[in-house]
Amino acid sequence: MTAVAFLPVMFTVLACISGSLLLVLVYLDNRNSRIDDSIDAFRRHIDALSPESRRNSVLRGPEDGPRR
Repeated sequence: MTAVAFLPVMFTVLACISGSLLLVLVYLDNRNSRIDDSIDAFRRHIDALSPESRRNSVLRGPEDGPRR
């Protein structure tokens, strides 16, 4: 009978620990990301798409001929 009374207490403690751990992980993940990181990644992506970056592959053309 005492084992049945112990189960809700055990699940409550485990739920509190899991919730606390989740909050800590979300906090640590959001702390490391900034808006400047996203802007820099966007600019790198745009630079990679610029004509100067694509010049070598455009001049080379398809190596195995036209695709069907």
